[in-house]
Amino acid sequence: MKMLTVVGAGPAGLVAARKAQKLGWETTVLEEHPTIGTPVNCTGIISASGVEELGIRKQVEEVLVNKVRGAQIFSPNHEMVEVKKSGTVAYVVDRGGFDRVLGREAQDAGVEIRLNTKMIDIRNETVFVEHKGRGELLKSRVILGADGVNSKTRRLMGIETDIKNYVHAYQVVAEGNFNPNMVQVYLGDYAKNFFAWVVPESATRARVGLASTSGNIRKDFNLFVQEKNLTGNFCDRCSSLIPVGEPFKSVVKGNLMLVGDAAFHTKATTGGGILLGMAAGEVAANALHAHFKDNKPLSDYDKMLSPINKELRLHFKIREYMNKKTEDDMDNLFRKMNKAGMGEFLSEYGDMDKPSRFLGKILKKPSMWRLFPEALRFAGT
Repeated sequence: MKMLTVVGAGPAGLVAARKAQKLGWETTVLEEHPTIGTPVNCTGIISASGVEELGIRKQVEEVLVNKVRGAQIFSPNHEMVEVKKSGTVAYVVDRGGFDRVLGREAQDAGVEIRLNTKMIDIRNETVFVEHKGRGELLKSRVILGADGVNSKTRRLMGIETDIKNYVHAYQVVAEGNFNPNMVQVYLGDYAKNFFAWVVPESATRARVGLASTSGNIRKDFNLFVQEKNLTGNFCDRCSSLIPVGEPFKSVVKGNLMLVGDAAFHTKATTGGGILLGMAAGEVAANALHAHFKDNKPLSDYDKMLSPINKELRLHFKIREYMNKKTEDDMDNLFRKMNKAGMGEFLSEYGDMDKPSRFLGKILKKPSMWRLFPEALRFAGT
């Protein structure tokens, strides 16, 4: 019998598996696809600060595609807030390759990774799987669901989600002329309740995408690329759902736990979840270790996630605030932000992953006081 079985070989699950194995607990990872890292349903942009905090610069450098220094954020009628630093703000990575690097490290630590193996059901300590078309039974003390946005583990735990807690994303790789140093973000009705993006891989290639709740993502995407005159060859098309709801109050039931996208460990502001999911994977392994070694309840995992959930709730609150605004409201807000010097402020204090690090500082700067009415509206969301 294994001590831990992880369902899904994404970053969150692989980090949890590797750490649990290194702490002394025999671990297996189940991956339904024949190769780790496929299919790719992620833009693959991660913050430089988060990379340093997690100590994964070496892994990132192995699959690095580009470094960016900032972002240009456009309101519906082209008001722009620019956030820019002299050094690297974020890394663009080969997303599939990144997963494979983490998979290799987990295997090197002793984790068993079973490819072509789909979880079918879980009953107590028995995991029912399908491996290359044949049914098998596995025994495991604890099962960690890292099986993504459409998590079957989550459904087996009886945790319900609502369609309003998702956005539909569509992305292509485009050839053209791009600023390799800057990500571009576009707000508008073609990206209802979210945004469109251009993430450069180089001066001639970029990941161009859009997420929306409209229900017709291809129509939205076509409107966006036509409006922005994004022409050229499109390839590597992908489509997926992104969880943008509030983090769950509990992600533990019996001997089942959740992590990563399955647990809504994703930022409602941007849809990104690689680094916070990996951080949550570390927490999951620590909770498992305390459970096996010191007989602590697995439910302590929920308490141990509090710092991560604090940031996720702030992201959710910002998303709620933004979604209430009309296009005219957004244009007015951008004008106020530019007059207040918000771009310069975010260039100095902004953090892609942890808004708690800068939100409290906004009204401490006199230049930001003109935003006080907006701060009150935000507090009321």
